[in-house]
Amino acid sequence: MPVHRSPVRPLARLRRRPSAYWLVAGALAVLTALVVLRAVGRAEAGAARLGGLRPVAVARVTLPAGATVGSGDTEVRRLPAAMIPPGAVEAPPEGSLVGATVHGGEVVLEARLAPAGTSALAAALPPGTRGVAVPVDAAALPVEPGDVVDVLATFDPDLAAGADPTVAVAREAVVVDVTDEAVVVAVTPGQAPRVAFAVAAGAVALAVVAT
Repeated sequence: MPVHRSPVRPLARLRRRPSAYWLVAGALAVLTALVVLRAVGRAEAGAARLGGLRPVAVARVTLPAGATVGSGDTEVRRLPAAMIPPGAVEAPPEGSLVGATVHGGEVVLEARLAPAGTSALAAALPPGTRGVAVPVDAAALPVEPGDVVDVLATFDPDLAAGADPTVAVAREAVVVDVTDEAVVVAVTPGQAPRVAFAVAAGAVALAVVAT
């Protein structure tokens, strides 16, 4: 009965001949090195065409407006200069206040940071808005910073002269701060006096707007 022998693999044959084995291994190593060097050369050439690499600060997490940049919130990466937007921050801006939300993975821009000396509350206000405090009670909605609300005011029906006693004194205002006593909303300069009057003369409630 014939005996079947398993075929000898080429690598096994080479191992039986040390000189041939090391010759092939060396050739493969040289070929691998050439492929790596060519890939690195292409990457460097591509970076050179884009203006070289520059260090920039990149957010590791989303930083909302009004937040203080902490240790580990950003990191420095080297990116092609042509892909870096103007005003990019080159070093981690630890301790700086965020004036406009910076999302995770975005390059940190100087324009997104609040000027030195700005309070956290002022930094959280969208540009051109005014912050107005609306008193709340136990029955108020549990709103959070970032929520969009309408500010509704209810006046004495006798003063409404038959009209609806409840009116919206501000629409789509952004909540920027919440305490046990009040909610600070960002409103336009035209809405700010109406909200202040409503707080003084009527009962104010916040209605959350679906976004």
